Amino acid sequence: MSRDVPQELPAVPAAEHRGPGRAGLLRILSGLGWNTGGQIASVALNLVLTPFLLLRLGVNQYGLYALLSSFRGLLSNLDGGFGPTSSRFFAVYAGADDRRSTAGLVLTISAILTAIVGTLAGIVALLAPQITELLHSSSSLHHEAAGLLRAFMPLLLAATLRGSFQRILRSHHRWAYINISATVSTVTYVAFAMLLVGEGHGLVGLVWASVAQELVLDIAFVVAATRYFSWRDCRLLPHDVTREIARYASRVQLAAVASSFNFEIDSLLVGLIFPVRYVAYYSIGSNFASQLVSLPLNAVSPVAVTLSRTFGRSGLRSTLLEFTELQRLWVRVVAPYALIGAVCGYFGILRWLGPQERLAGAVAVILLGGQVLNLLSQVMAELGKAVNRPGLESRYLGVGVVINVVLTIPLAFTVGMLGVPIGTAIGQLVSALYFLHIAKREIDRGLRSFLADIPVLATVTATACAAALVLPAYAVAPRGAFGLLLCGVPAAVALVIHATLVGGLKRTARIVTAGASLAAPASGEPAPRDGLD
Repeated sequence: MSRDVPQELPAVPAAEHRGPGRAGLLRILSGLGWNTGGQIASVALNLVLTPFLLLRLGVNQYGLYALLSSFRGLLSNLDGGFGPTSSRFFAVYAGADDRRSTAGLVLTISAILTAIVGTLAGIVALLAPQITELLHSSSSLHHEAAGLLRAFMPLLLAATLRGSFQRILRSHHRWAYINISATVSTVTYVAFAMLLVGEGHGLVGLVWASVAQELVLDIAFVVAATRYFSWRDCRLLPHDVTREIARYASRVQLAAVASSFNFEIDSLLVGLIFPVRYVAYYSIGSNFASQLVSLPLNAVSPVAVTLSRTFGRSGLRSTLLEFTELQRLWVRVVAPYALIGAVCGYFGILRWLGPQERLAGAVAVILLGGQVLNLLSQVMAELGKAVNRPGLESRYLGVGVVINVVLTIPLAFTVGMLGVPIGTAIGQLVSALYFLHIAKREIDRGLRSFLADIPVLATVTATACAAALVLPAYAVAPRGAFGLLLCGVPAAVALVIHATLVGGLKRTARIVTAGASLAAPASGEPAPRDGLD
């Protein structure tokens, strides 16, 4: 190891801990299942909502809403890094069963976030007219855009403060409660949006739909999180602990900004360089790629909590042993995912929204291609944060940002709008390889490479099968959401082929029926605490 990793908590002597064990894997699988179920419900609702909004608002107003939503997403990451930092510390405190520190962290983080995000939101609200003039070229929409941006600011602060309570629930593996609450909030948003926009309230209707969604989440998460700490223990953390958290947060902030640059800022660049309708095309393709990639990423939060809890309970050695097993499982499962998604996603978007949306489909394909290596590195990224090396993520994402900046604007003026996702994709691929280099140097020189676990033959075979099957599916698929789902069938078949080649027929069958194990754990093993209790 190149250097020791500092620990906030004393390591508890552990037996030869070589992995998460059956109970730990069940918790991760349960988190994956609930997170995926919640996301599928959200995607299904938005499959209906997106064409409705395009029809009722028109491409310009929809593009404006997408543009300002991206700007709000960028602002949500400018919290000094304290929001993401609290995820790690809540999990460490949960692993050590430290309720008093959890309560202190709630108050400390909330006070800091109120000061940072509240000030930022106030400044943006004051400068909203000037900001919106920079974000798009349609002068007829300036007044409406300024009002929309101002309305987003209280929602931004509310969502930031609510995040602490949501992270407490994550640290205790309450995946069922989190996702059921999120699904209810999404249903609320879609219902209000369709009602209010359908009655002619336009973008104002979407704002009120967002308010209703936020209220549902605030009530649900605050009430549930109070089970894990006492309000009477809510005192500011000691100065030395707060200083340590601030150091950690400063490094996480760089990573958050770098990550945002590759998503939200790309939409802003499209709005600055091209007519606002191109933001709608870019947003559809980018959101499609993000939603598709985030399906397997639903396992990352449970993995992150598992690694951080192990570090808080048993120290570095046990965490590294656990990481090796988890990364191998992760890479072997998701290796062809982004490639298959790119092959099938393009045709799916054309059947969903029509052939006039080819630009959105091309954006999705390019961004999915850029995510191939980044997706494989996710468990290693969570290891870095778990063992108090958040600066690694900042550095490798920073490299991606530099490449993105250097390439995106020249490509945009030479290739056109597609130059924006091309620059982003190249930056993501290069930064993932750089991350592998610095992680091995600064965490442990013996750290296993995620490239070593790729099942190459299975990945190539599965991707080729997807390409061969999607063309006939596209030929018979109808227009609309059902056509998109039909083009997804070849992707599902290809993933099953990959799983069979990697794990064998019997093992694949056991994985498919693993839900029974989650519902009824083996005798003598505790059920994972992820339900609604």
